[in-house]
Amino acid sequence: MPNFSLNTIWKIPAPIETVWLAMLDTEQWPNWWKYVKKVEEIKPGDSFGVNSIRRYYWKTRLPYQLIMDLKVTQLVPYQSIGVSVSGDLKGKGYCKLSTDQDKTSIYFAWDVKTCKQWMNHLPAISHPVFVWNHTQVMKQGEKSLIQRLSYDQ
Repeated sequence: MPNFSLNTIWKIPAPIETVWLAMLDTEQWPNWWKYVKKVEEIKPGDSFGVNSIRRYYWKTRLPYQLIMDLKVTQLVPYQSIGVSVSGDLKGKGYCKLSTDQDKTSIYFAWDVKTCKQWMNHLPAISHPVFVWNHTQVMKQGEKSLIQRLSYDQ
């Protein structure tokens, strides 16, 4: 199974409180992030969402889909969320938020392995393709969140 360490930074021109609430409301992601097809709650977790599990159905720029369960393992309100990942990808990820006046940065870090059989063939060729695909999906997410939050204000 090839390993992927994927890092992305989003710059969102909105207050951290607004961005935090949009990031936590994952069931709404399909309404603004075109690559998220569906989000299902599998387990609610505690009152802060720790130990919650949600299943994410992703489409991508390339002609394949991913289904992943993300379990919240750590949550510091308005600062960070850590998750474990299982399904078509396996590993862990986190996002960390920071603010500078009315602008919010979100740093995403993923350390995952591919679990689909076909994805594990020819890693020298597939690795850069999957990294490119991830980058495209994340760029579109940033653009769409900015657009969504500009309408909400």
